[in-house]
Amino acid sequence: MAAAVNYPVKSPQWVLTYENVNITADISSMVTALTYTDTLTGRAGAVEVALEDHQRLWQGPWYPQQGDKVNLLIGYQGEELLPCGDFEIDELELHGPPDQFAIRGLAAWITPAMRTRNNVGFEGQTLMEIASTIAAKYNLTVVGAANALNPTFARITQHAESDLAFLGRLARDHGYNFTVRGNALVFYAMTSLEMAAPVLTLGRSDILSFSFINKTHLTYKAATVAYQYPQGKQLITQSSAGAGAGAASDTLKQATRCENGQQATLKAESALHEMNKTKITLRASVPGAPSLSAGNVFAIGGFGAMDGNYLIETVRHRLTRERGYTSEVSARQVISQS
Repeated sequence: MAAAVNYPVKSPQWVLTYENVNITADISSMVTALTYTDTLTGRAGAVEVALEDHQRLWQGPWYPQQGDKVNLLIGYQGEELLPCGDFEIDELELHGPPDQFAIRGLAAWITPAMRTRNNVGFEGQTLMEIASTIAAKYNLTVVGAANALNPTFARITQHAESDLAFLGRLARDHGYNFTVRGNALVFYAMTSLEMAAPVLTLGRSDILSFSFINKTHLTYKAATVAYQYPQGKQLITQSSAGAGAGAASDTLKQATRCENGQQATLKAESALHEMNKTKITLRASVPGAPSLSAGNVFAIGGFGAMDGNYLIETVRHRLTRERGYTSEVSARQVISQS
């Protein structure tokens, strides 16, 4: 009889810091669940700590203060932990019976000022210069994608938009995206993100549950942008042919402001990519995987036509008493650029 092979069982580990004080040991017996949600495209990450409170400490002497800072690390003992980042306490909840207390926080870099609507005009600046101007207001530095196109605008207006919404619009319109990591505003071309090597490969045996959706509605073979530019009194028009649109046969037509052919081309490419990017989407739950972060690419195998590389748009790392450490991802298949 062959000897049995013993595989080590990894033990989940987490570290929670409150206002720069490590409180992990003090609260570990009370914590029923920890959740970290990581998102792409500039949205705020979030953290939630669920606790049992039969001693009524959290609703009494330990009652947290909204605006206080917490920091979470999560992963496995003996391995590098995932740095979830700094969060500002935004919401507190008490419910029962039995008494249960929840602490919810948003990424600390999302300040009220970032969500305030502004009216600002930018003249003769590139996309990265505009991003740098806004980032400087919040003591952030801009990290741009290498070799990425960087269009210049004669004039562009932020009209009744928050800084976050304005940067998001500029990014989407020109094939870029942005997020904040630590003290850096990371501005990058979406296609460069999609071309990254997979951080890991998942097969059927690696996945707890899955759901693939393949759609053809609102996918296009090409896109055109046309705009009558009043300053130059000329019609600017550019087209972009798609890749990976499958059975799509329609052309996406847009009339949107642009000042030159470069901007028109970027807008056509971006609009086409935005419409076609979610042709195949995946929602999956896997055993906790700290390497799965929003913006990372992973590979799927063993699912036939659904196999390929997937870009993570949202991932929720969750550690509970009942299920242990799991990672839930929402991702989309990367469109082939060939």
